[in-house]
Amino acid sequence: MESAAAAKEFRGGFRAEREFGFALSSRFKGLDLSEVDTEGVALIVEIDNPRRLNLFQLSKVLIGAAKGGVKTAVIEVKGREMVTAIPLFNLFALVDENAQLKELRKLEAAIRTGV
Repeated sequence: MESAAAAKEFRGGFRAEREFGFALSSRFKGLDLSEVDTEGVALIVEIDNPRRLNLFQLSKVLIGAAKGGVKTAVIEVKGREMVTAIPLFNLFALVDENAQLKELRKLEAAIRTGV
């Protein structure tokens, strides 16, 4: 089965591709899709290494997908057998919150060390 579009590789430890919502159940067996909209196109985010994940780059991709009408995100962590589907806005909120926490930790470390 072919995807809606070719997968795009982004610097930042992840790959993003669009997939038709009706094809998600056949691509990801056993994935609970009851909480998400499968009428349109979904964004599939494959994360290679969560420690190398660039949150700023991921948030830019999520904003672009939302502008394109995507409402559903499927997150797949390679090597860990972890797959989940959530609304795109919820994923963006989580990514944005983690990016802010990361910046605050950097600021706290700078204050602590006196830099």
